[in-house]
Amino acid sequence: MTRSMLLFFILLLSACASFDKTNILPGQEVGGLGFSFTVPTQKSWFAVEYGSGHRIKLSQLNDLDSYSIQISLNRGPSGGMFQSAEAHLNALKRHKRSVSRFNHKEWLDTRYGDLCVRYTSAGEDWRGRNNAGPAMVASVGLVCAHPEIANVLIDIEISRRYELDAPTSDLAAYADELFSSVEYESIE
Repeated sequence: MTRSMLLFFILLLSACASFDKTNILPGQEVGGLGFSFTVPTQKSWFAVEYGSGHRIKLSQLNDLDSYSIQISLNRGPSGGMFQSAEAHLNALKRHKRSVSRFNHKEWLDTRYGDLCVRYTSAGEDWRGRNNAGPAMVASVGLVCAHPEIANVLIDIEISRRYELDAPTSDLAAYADELFSSVEYESIE
């Protein structure tokens, strides 16, 4: 009787565990507050930040490179959402992040929504270096008005940190796969 109760309790607990944060498989859906998405690439991911908050951060570590996905919900401008995609793009250009970049571009990308701005950036990263010279970081991101929640922006970014001698990777293809997988939900 005790064994069967123990087995029943273990099965009950395992049924309650709905999401393994340490082994997120390629193609697996990850749900957040007001959105969900499917992870790209051919290898597993793990959650660095995940919970009931407004942000999710996933990572994937490899030998010569590592990937990171960060998605967050943010309040829009205090005066209300932008009236046009061009106004959104101009506001983002005025508030650029202060990171050393070799290349940074921003443009309108209406494939994912009417008020979406896509950006790419590349630069050096000297943090935590055991090897000589810097690592390189490439990022592709998308900032859109959340279609289900008033005055909220969703920022989706995938980045790759890699050694100079790492094989090339088409980050834009992974980004397109990620961006097209996002599904929006209302939280109101």
